[in-house]
Amino acid sequence: MKKLLIVAVITASALAANVGVASAGGNRASVTHYTATYYCGCFGTFNLSGVHLTNAQFPGVDNGPSAATTTGGRDNFSGTVSQQPESSVTFTGPGGASCDIDSTWVSDYNANLSTCTWSETFNPDGTVYGWAIYPAGN
Repeated sequence: MKKLLIVAVITASALAANVGVASAGGNRASVTHYTATYYCGCFGTFNLSGVHLTNAQFPGVDNGPSAATTTGGRDNFSGTVSQQPESSVTFTGPGGASCDIDSTWVSDYNANLSTCTWSETFNPDGTVYGWAIYPAGN
């Protein structure tokens, strides 16, 4: 049940993301900063900020949050939730090339990106942090 709630949260967050762009050129990583705010019955209001990276390790084209050509990359994010758990809890994807819909992570940066390789931790002080790695061609 918790995985289903997390998937609903991530799907809603991808639709509600407010994105700002800052990129580096050449062979260096392309770096995009983004924010997302949304509500879910599981942990209340989410206020997140993150960084989306693409480069040789995470191949793809970084053309912004809604560009169909954006593939690959990694999101690192942190923030707060308004309804914190009583103890730390971590959710993780199964990894690999494919997984069922209950285990799929959808990016806050770009709703066209999804993955089975991710982790998100919620803490009793209301902080949340996590990461997701998107395969090229996603």
